[in-house]
Amino acid sequence: MTDFSPYYPLWGRQLLAEFANINWQYGLALKTPVFEITEAEKQYGSWQAATRIIRISTRLITGHSWDITCQILKHEMAHQICSELFFEADGGHGPLFEKACDLLGLPAPFRRASGDLPEFAGTSPAYSQQTEQGRQFIRRIGKLLALAGSANEHEAALAMEKASQLMARHNLQQIQEDAQSEFTSLIINGRCKRLESWQHKICAILLRFFYVKVVTASLYDPLTDTQHKTIELFGRQENVAIAEYCYAFLAGKLAALWQQNRTKASGKGIRARNSYYLGLLQGFYDKLLAQETLRDAHIPKKNDDEKKDGVQKKITALITAEDRALDRFVGMRFPRLRRRSGSGAMIYRDIYEQGRTDGGQIILHKGVAGQNSEQGLLLSR
Repeated sequence: MTDFSPYYPLWGRQLLAEFANINWQYGLALKTPVFEITEAEKQYGSWQAATRIIRISTRLITGHSWDITCQILKHEMAHQICSELFFEADGGHGPLFEKACDLLGLPAPFRRASGDLPEFAGTSPAYSQQTEQGRQFIRRIGKLLALAGSANEHEAALAMEKASQLMARHNLQQIQEDAQSEFTSLIINGRCKRLESWQHKICAILLRFFYVKVVTASLYDPLTDTQHKTIELFGRQENVAIAEYCYAFLAGKLAALWQQNRTKASGKGIRARNSYYLGLLQGFYDKLLAQETLRDAHIPKKNDDEKKDGVQKKITALITAEDRALDRFVGMRFPRLRRRSGSGAMIYRDIYEQGRTDGGQIILHKGVAGQNSEQGLLLSR
């Protein structure tokens, strides 16, 4: 068995930092407790009101993402709120505990007894009646986009257009049918200490075209005592899944295309590579924008009677309400979110334009691979 005791002081330090950040993020005034790392097997965490100790188990820290550890920390902080702010003595999971969890933006699956963890790795699941519908949607998109692998550019363009229409129609239908939206989040962790400009560009593509919100943040790695930059996706489960697939493919596709075309580049090194990457992604962005414009141009115009009935206004209101609901969901996790505009990256203009031309040739194709797989939306050139 691995002896993790040398890590205990490091983990205790990080838990203190996470506690202070959560306290600040949610505008609370909890006094700092004593943190204790334990070898407990049955409980992932506990709050001891008499001694003001929050215990977190080694099994939790080493067996799960640090993000899960932070959710359990929030759970124990909710008990602390009950003890020290609400003056509740029994320490159970009743109405006051639920109120404390609301103050901390704690997802529902993490509100039950801390000896149990949700059966998933994310922070907020979408295991609901919409889940299977979402999977069917992903499979349907996959079958349609497989047509875009055709060597015939017109067939590929037609498949792309139909896929875009299907995605837009599906999201509108879901918005219209659901009284309350169920959202989920997913963390992309490349285990890097900084995000490159091209990664931010992929985030911009996902935000603009794939019905998700995107947040860049940091996540602690307890086994290396380092911070990694992360990308977190928020939205309906199927949209988050599709956005993740697109990110993974684009990140891999950039390197492959650079290897094919680097001999044509007039510049060398990382700057030349990043110039090509950014050009590729801008070309892909332009192509998606053109397809969206073309799709919107084919939407039948509403007649005067429909305008009078306010049909279009109702649809617009539903979309706005959905967007606001998703913003609130993001705000539960990042209540003090700051929006930053990135500084322009130094690029070689000719290499950038070459990449932009090549990026315009990237097409979506193929989808779910295998009967039980959700490797849904991929990209190809």
